[in-house]
Amino acid sequence: MIVRLAIVFAVLGGVGWGGWMVWKQIGPGLFGTKREAKIPTSKVRTANIAEEIIAVGRLRAVFSTELRAEISGRIMKISVADGQAIKRDQEILRLDQQDILTQLQEGDRNIEASKLKMQRAKRDFDRQKELRERELITAKDFEESRVTLSLAENDAAVYEARSANLKDKLTKTIIRAPHDGTLLLRDLTEGQLVTSAASQNGGTLLGEVADLSALMVRTNINEIDVARLKVGDSARVRVDSLRNMMLGGEIKRIATIATETPGDRTRVFPVDVVLDEADARLRPGMSATVMFTLAHVEDVTSVPLSAVFSNADSVRYVFLKKGETFEVRGIDIGIADTRRVQILSGLTVNDEVALMRPLEFEGEVPIAKPAPPPKVRAKRNSGAGL
Repeated sequence: MIVRLAIVFAVLGGVGWGGWMVWKQIGPGLFGTKREAKIPTSKVRTANIAEEIIAVGRLRAVFSTELRAEISGRIMKISVADGQAIKRDQEILRLDQQDILTQLQEGDRNIEASKLKMQRAKRDFDRQKELRERELITAKDFEESRVTLSLAENDAAVYEARSANLKDKLTKTIIRAPHDGTLLLRDLTEGQLVTSAASQNGGTLLGEVADLSALMVRTNINEIDVARLKVGDSARVRVDSLRNMMLGGEIKRIATIATETPGDRTRVFPVDVVLDEADARLRPGMSATVMFTLAHVEDVTSVPLSAVFSNADSVRYVFLKKGETFEVRGIDIGIADTRRVQILSGLTVNDEVALMRPLEFEGEVPIAKPAPPPKVRAKRNSGAGL
């Protein structure tokens, strides 16, 4: 028993000593005294920086017209194919006309009958008028004949108006091209039932006729960034499905009233960017990324975005490395992109700054605002190739 106890104590002592040695090696690095040695840093260097607004949208034709039926009905014939070039007034599809034709035949017979009734009423009225002049009938009989004639004339006019309305409805069963262009037809089949544009949901969208020689991207810009854009500014457009394609564009329209996104109800303004040139591979509906370059500078002092901190007074500062420690250095910044920020004052090239807050600087850092630097004019974007 004594031997066993001695062995157990020896094992426990060895484990305790080993654990203490391991703790001495990794404990300081985990909980404080050696954390500053693991702070990632970066050198201050020169870089080209472009301040941009990036948004996404979809390609669409500059000039296009949606196709919707003015009446509800069943598709009987589709005359053209999707993607086909069509001319103005060319027939695209035809709805079922049988019901309207039947009503027209009935209306024609009603018109004929009403005309016969009107002719008979006219003869009776003329005869009654002659008898009235000879005072052979009463005024009441004459007035009844006049009313009968008026009713017959009214019925004839009603039936003719109904017939004209049916003829107009018959013409609406044929959907024609509103102008020259390329037909972008939806997935339609003969026999499919479509609803009219006057229905509650706006009717069935049959397709559109688009001029594919000029394309644009419609994107939404938030209310903060839209004030920095104006009509005529250039942009770059990258079509997501064609990664190597970069096209130039120009802002042609900025909406004057905001819309709200359905999800988070953010206020955005639709902006239309017309492409400088068309490409046969581009199709309406393709996703595209639009980049608006607001300003750019070249060969300026810069640091990564993560190296810049700010206090409650919006004073920017960095943690400048001095030997094995860091000191707080106030800076003044210029423009920034998604990776780096321009340094106007406070740092020089090859200085080394921390990319995260050192342990000894936890909490608010008291720092005075630096003196304003000399003005540096950023170059305004002047072309889509920037």
